[in-house]
Amino acid sequence: MEKTIPTVRSWTQTVVLAWLLTGVPFSCSMNNHPLSKNRSATPPEILNTSWRAYVDRFIQKDGRVIDHARESISTSEGQAYAMLRAVWIQDREVFDKCHLWARNNLNSGCRSDHLWAWKWGKDASGKWQVLDKAFASDADQDAALALILASKTWKEEKYLAQARAMLADLWKLGTLGIRGRRYLLSGDSLCQNQKCKLNPSYYAPYAYRIFSRFDRSHNWMELVDTSYFLLETASSQTGTHLPPDWIYLNTSSGELSLAGEKESVFSYDAFRVYWRIALDKELFQDTRAGNYLSRSLTWVANQWEKNGKLPAVVSRSGKPLAEYESLEMVAGLMPALQTLKANVAAAMNQKLQSTFQQGNWADKNSYYLQNWAWFGTALYQKYVTPFELL
Repeated sequence: MEKTIPTVRSWTQTVVLAWLLTGVPFSCSMNNHPLSKNRSATPPEILNTSWRAYVDRFIQKDGRVIDHARESISTSEGQAYAMLRAVWIQDREVFDKCHLWARNNLNSGCRSDHLWAWKWGKDASGKWQVLDKAFASDADQDAALALILASKTWKEEKYLAQARAMLADLWKLGTLGIRGRRYLLSGDSLCQNQKCKLNPSYYAPYAYRIFSRFDRSHNWMELVDTSYFLLETASSQTGTHLPPDWIYLNTSSGELSLAGEKESVFSYDAFRVYWRIALDKELFQDTRAGNYLSRSLTWVANQWEKNGKLPAVVSRSGKPLAEYESLEMVAGLMPALQTLKANVAAAMNQKLQSTFQQGNWADKNSYYLQNWAWFGTALYQKYVTPFELL
């Protein structure tokens, strides 16, 4: 029998429920949230500077986001990150270009729905085109979220219509109900027989709360509950209590189990879990967020206080599998540790920002680092203004 984690109603959920029951109009802005006074109302200059540098280096004039370190490919993830950052910093011109390029090149002519092929680049014959038409659900949900934020930031209904079209197909093709619980699939090519390969770092409870307000046709709040159930279950299976990069779901029994040693490490995928849960905690104050962070970050805090750094890859038993660090990981972890271990979070922030020069963190050609250093810095400095418009 499955163990169900009790649902905790947040401040936002309570207000929304009251509105739904009474039908009385109200302003759902987060400006009245009890933590608003601690937030930054304007973007810190480092976010503006780094965004301009990112646009110059990674985004073509037509809106294609280029991953220079991977044979100049483009991905749905890259397009979605750019859209999210563009609306976050209120750059509508770049937002529209990146969105249009994605629709024209990752959807039109290669998919019959509103989701995006995940990989585009040069094939063996030298032709630039879609290389893998499977969708990646994290990118589609980030893009849909960016569109919702854009609809409120720029008061444009067309963005909301496009978001709803993506969400309808994401629900249909990218979620699966098993034994009373709904799961987010990683894409349309990672389920075989009775086993689905899931990525814990794709789960974004803050996004599902927002989707539930703008897409009433589907119960996105189910995925909020699944997010915490899956993360608690996955983390309980590692010696460090850190989430793994990947986990398997048995579609018959509903059992969640660790993948092989290589796939159950904590590394470049899994660190994103902490940024996503930290954002859910900041915006919605669900106690499950704080509980998960406090229970699963002990190993990280101890390692940092002992060594002043973290290995970029950690086995599920806690063995370092890389001698080098990942600044992406540092960026994702620091806002999650901010209220738990302020000294560790501050040291991480100092290490990250010490690498910032001429608009870039450390390796100026690392697309992944530049994105996650930006996201981590924005949340650490509590600049979440676009979400407060909702």
